[in-house]
Amino acid sequence: MNDIRMLQPMGYIPPAETETHIAAGDSGESSMTHTPQLRAIVAATLGGAAFIACLAAFPSYAATPSTRPVYFISGPDAALEEAIRVNDPSAIARALANGASINAVSKQGVSPLMIAVDRQKMESVLTLLHAGADPNAIAKDGASPVGLAVENFRAKPHGRQIMMAVFQAGGRPDTRRPNGDPVLMRFVNSHDIEGLQVMKSFGADLDARDRSNDPIITKAALGMDWDVVWCLIELGARFDYENGDARNPLSLSLSNKAPSRSSPLFVYKEKVWQRLRDAGINLPPLRN
Repeated sequence: MNDIRMLQPMGYIPPAETETHIAAGDSGESSMTHTPQLRAIVAATLGGAAFIACLAAFPSYAATPSTRPVYFISGPDAALEEAIRVNDPSAIARALANGASINAVSKQGVSPLMIAVDRQKMESVLTLLHAGADPNAIAKDGASPVGLAVENFRAKPHGRQIMMAVFQAGGRPDTRRPNGDPVLMRFVNSHDIEGLQVMKSFGADLDARDRSNDPIITKAALGMDWDVVWCLIELGARFDYENGDARNPLSLSLSNKAPSRSSPLFVYKEKVWQRLRDAGINLPPLRN
């Protein structure tokens, strides 16, 4: 995610004409001290030693529309947000030393770590977690570091590393999304088998129910996502809901003619059907 999406302040509309990223790898370098023309002018005017001292006095970045604080408007917490936006660990350390709160809460309930995760600033995420940032904070709209990390798992280049870091720091894998679904549904809905495997490795509850109180596995089957269903079964998810524990047991979805035998998903449907038969569940032959 290249900009704040899930963390928009209530009623806030991002100014598209100004909220743009810094060029050159988002380095945040200030044009005040890093343009060749200005370097030459200052060096010629002050001389070598004085120029070096002058350069050191400048901050490592200057505020631009893309780095100005959005959630923390003033004080040390605003300095911390700005440091996060330019992905500067040393500036984060200075802001914390000057009184910024590692778990500051904005009016929207947004924490510094949420900003770092949402903007995919890996160095900032690692620095904040090392300093004690709470990976399980929840914003007023239901967003969380865990949820944002999961949503950005496939973001390049650091999405996977950021999600792993958040979980390794104690992020709860059974966190809920703002809509009430477990964050695991992000991987169910996108057929992301690797994502499901990673979530399982961190202890995610594969038998969790979604916001409609349906088991994840039966919801996946209802959508004919048989690759996901088979993955969940292999990872240890419960699959026998034939006794009324779910509105749509797997047998009901298996009776659907979809997908066709030519579909790459059909082989997984066959595997699910066979697993249920092996477990003693009475099923009619597949209708495909």
